[in-house]
Order: sequence, then structure tokens, then C-alpha cells
Amino acid sequence: MTTSSRYKNTIAAVAVASMSLLSTNASAALLDAFANGGFEGYTGNTNSFNSATPPGWTTTAGTPDVFNASTTFSGFAWKSSSTGGDFLHGIGWDGRSSPYVESALQVGLTGLDIGKQYEISFEQSISNSVFSEAGGYWEVIFGTESHNSDDMLLPASGVAVDWTWQTMIFTATSEIQTLEVVAHSTLGPRADIGIDSFFLGDPGTNPNNPPSDVPLPSTLALVGLGLLLAGRRRRKAQ
Repeated sequence: MTTSSRYKNTIAAVAVASMSLLSTNASAALLDAFANGGFEGYTGNTNSFNSATPPGWTTTAGTPDVFNASTTFSGFAWKSSSTGGDFLHGIGWDGRSSPYVESALQVGLTGLDIGKQYEISFEQSISNSVFSEAGGYWEVIFGTESHNSDDMLLPASGVAVDWTWQTMIFTATSEIQTLEVVAHSTLGPRADIGIDSFFLGDPGTNPNNPPSDVPLPSTLALVGLGLLLAGRRRRKAQ
């Protein structure tokens, strides 16, 4: 091989490696949008209706707030989610003559594979302030697809409700899609609900909430090894 050929091959290898790195960085950027619980970065007062969203999010309806477990004004009681830190609070009031909802949008999540399924999982909770009247749920919109979380019942006044995991499967229709979360009430009156701990990635790979009914890769490997050894013993016996 000539020196020129070696040089060209080296350049080609570097180009391929660079493209692979860019692809990896795109995926990393996608997941980084949900790091630290998904709603970190707000530096204002979280013990008030601050009408704020953290960096990277924009308000699309109403006045959602950034709360945390220390938000106790007006009778609120909250626990920390599994990832801790800040979370997004929204008010749903679907029973009004002009339904009132609060929502937030993350713009331009990149690096998606068209036609591929993605898991969006998160934790949700509900609190009973002096204003709360009903249960509620979250609507999650990813691109053109929408799913609703499980309904949450209104707790007793002053009770801090445990955060519960929700898992949704979406199919990407574009390489770049937006993600929006919308608060709703179930019975008409006002609901005060929280959402946190976002994960976006391959189904069943959320490290904070692994599926209980799907064997882990290490378990599958052990099962496969056992079947292989059993097959060898059977052949030797024959």
C-alpha cells in the first residue's frame, strides 16, 4: 500500500469515527435534556406560585411553577421524587366553562430515529392545598402522539403523596420532536399535580425504574448459559 493510500484510509477512518461521535453526542444531548430529574436549574423562590419553568422549558398555557419537597405554602405537602430536586407543578381545571390547564414545552429534542419506539417515563404526584378540589393526571405529548397518565385521587389535606412511576411508549415520526406536559383535573374542579424524573430512551432501560416483568440482560445471559450447558450434557449422554 502506498503512503498516499495509507493517508487516505486514515482520513476515512477519522471521518467515520467523527460521524459516530457526533451521532453519540446527539443521543447524549437528547437524554441530557432530562438529567437531574428533568426540571433543575431554577434559582428563584420555590415556596410560592412563581409562574416559572426551568431552563430549556417554555410555558405554553397557564402559569406552571417550579416546586420541590420544601414547598409548603398555602397548605401544600410534597415528598421528594426518587431523583429529588425540583419538579414542575401544574393546575388542571377542566370543568370550568373555559377549561384551564397549565403546560410546559421542551423544544427541539434531536437525534431521534424515525419509526423507532421510545420510552418516556416519569414520576407523578398530587397535593391538596387550600385551593385544591379534585384529582388529576398529566397528558404527555411527544411530536404528534399523546398519552394520558393514570388518574390520581385528591389526598387528605396536609398529606404528602408518594410519587408513582408512569411509563409511556411513543413512536418517533421525525428526527426532531417537541415534548409537552399538560396538567388536567379528573372531576372538573381544580387539581394541583406534580411531574418529575423524566427518562427518554429505549423501552425498558430506565435505570431509575427498571421494568419488574422484563429480565435484566445479566439474567438473560445466565439463562442462555444454562441452556447451552444443558444442551452439551444432553449430547454427551446420547
